[in-house]
Amino acid sequence: MSYQNIKPFPEPNAFEVPELRALASVWQERKRALAEDGAYKNFIKKLQREWAIETGIIERLYAWDRGVTEVLIEQGIESSIISHRGGVSQRDADHIRSLITDHLDIVEGLFGYVKGEEPLSEYFIRGLQAQFTAHQDYTEAMTATGEITKVTLRKGEYKTLPNNPRRPDGEVHVYCPPERTKEEMESLIEMYRDAEATHPPEVKSAWLHHRFTQIHPFQDGNGRVARALASLVFLREGLFPLVVRESDREQYINALEAADAGNLEPTITFFARRQRDAILKALGLEQQVQQSKYSEQIVESALDLLRGRFSQEQQKASIVYEYANSLCDQINANLTKLVSSLDPQLRSLTPPGKTAYQARLNSANESSDQQHYFYRQIIEIAKKHDYFANLERYRAWIRITFSTDQNFDYVVSIHGYGPGDSGILAVSAFTYIKSPKEEGGTEPVALRPAATELFQFNYKESLETIQKRFGEWLEASMAIALAEWKRTL
Repeated sequence: MSYQNIKPFPEPNAFEVPELRALASVWQERKRALAEDGAYKNFIKKLQREWAIETGIIERLYAWDRGVTEVLIEQGIESSIISHRGGVSQRDADHIRSLITDHLDIVEGLFGYVKGEEPLSEYFIRGLQAQFTAHQDYTEAMTATGEITKVTLRKGEYKTLPNNPRRPDGEVHVYCPPERTKEEMESLIEMYRDAEATHPPEVKSAWLHHRFTQIHPFQDGNGRVARALASLVFLREGLFPLVVRESDREQYINALEAADAGNLEPTITFFARRQRDAILKALGLEQQVQQSKYSEQIVESALDLLRGRFSQEQQKASIVYEYANSLCDQINANLTKLVSSLDPQLRSLTPPGKTAYQARLNSANESSDQQHYFYRQIIEIAKKHDYFANLERYRAWIRITFSTDQNFDYVVSIHGYGPGDSGILAVSAFTYIKSPKEEGGTEPVALRPAATELFQFNYKESLETIQKRFGEWLEASMAIALAEWKRTL
């Protein structure tokens, strides 16, 4: 296989992610209140530490479980923690700390770089690689005859030897030849600058990351530089650095391999989801800070509510509750169709002398006196998805019960995301079995999430795009729930 020149950007709106655009818009409206707050600064500091640690783990520069990373994020990059919790010698721990500190200096520098609004350049990219490899003196390279040899690492300079890796199946993955590297890097910069003002950040970030790795211009450090460049794109849009965790490795690599085959969309989607998670955490922080810091404003706001006077922001945010009612209708329509199909089939399979097998549907909206059902289950599932489920302002649920020899419930819940009235709502789904109790009645057991990820929506996104995204999410959730029901039979 020969090297193929990097391809230009897709059309500006070809792969834009409306969900991220809406969330980013919400964040831009809210972040000013947090800019100088200590809690927000601490949030950014921890995010930078996570980026610095994880970018090395992805490259296999060091390895440990997530618990070590979390301690380092909370307490700082200390070699004593690395040695004790990571199970390495003090000498190795000191070296790893130096590597992570280099990474940390880089991500902190990116935050400063975007303020100067300097255009992306080859000089800047070469400087990034030199910083990443400051404490790395050697690397492997492939000779003209295909042999792997250890060479002195050239820092801040383009490669002079091929760096094409051999896959486990024996196939060689071809990167840009050394003699064409400078030409391709010049094309990369030119194409990026041409598209910088016209394309959304998730597309620019994914394109720049992939095309850079396709060139692979340095002997080593290419993956780390690529993630730094992807982060730079988001930071310039007032968002957050791209954190790719070890748990993301398979999805990350698969997305990049799809881009190698000509499909950039999985990489764009993956980057957008990681950015979405960061924005949601920041918005949750904003609500907590506002509530703890501005008590007088909260009291005044409560009085305003009692007087029936809503601020313009609250009126905008309240649109999300209309969206929620539309999603309730969408859920009811889909689950009613399932029950209508399944119920007569179950009834026909009822053994003689048994209570009739059946499938039935019930629900509660925000005005129902049954809306408080499933409190414990919703909270438990929220913990699994790592968010705060707010059950005060809006709450609705829809449930299917499959009754055979036991009762199996599938529940979809719509409720608030994070403290306060943020204009963001969440949809979670779960299943459980009703187990008989000795003293009579039943209790829920075997609680399971019925979705691989949380669904969230906000007042900035159009109802049309929310419904489209939700339709895909609900279809996947129903499949998970039905598979779990089958497993319990």
